[in-house]
Amino acid sequence: MALETPVINITYKRGDSWAIIFVLTDATTGLPLDLTGYTLPVLAVNEESAPTDTVNELFNVAGVFDGDRATGRISFSPTITDSDQTPGTYFYDAQVLNLTGGKMTFVEGDFAITQDRAKD
Repeated sequence: MALETPVINITYKRGDSWAIIFVLTDATTGLPLDLTGYTLPVLAVNEESAPTDTVNELFNVAGVFDGDRATGRISFSPTITDSDQTPGTYFYDAQVLNLTGGKMTFVEGDFAITQDRAKD
């Protein structure tokens, strides 16, 4: 049986800093995945869809687990500097280390940055 990483495309306004929130669920039960013991969540945005290194990485953001890890909730908050990129469509994925230290990429997709209009 092959496992597939879910694809969720994100559109983010240039220069914004709102949190991107994911709730991980158990594929069998549909209930939130208990993330107790999981570590190092990270979301990375890259110019390339299949990078071999970090040369074209625009930014990466460390994630924050919900206070109650049984909710399966992880949030990522890019800074204004992170998202202050040339508008366009880039690529991202988000991963976490599971209980045994194995890397689990739990989502990927396009990361579109659109032009902002307010210039403050």
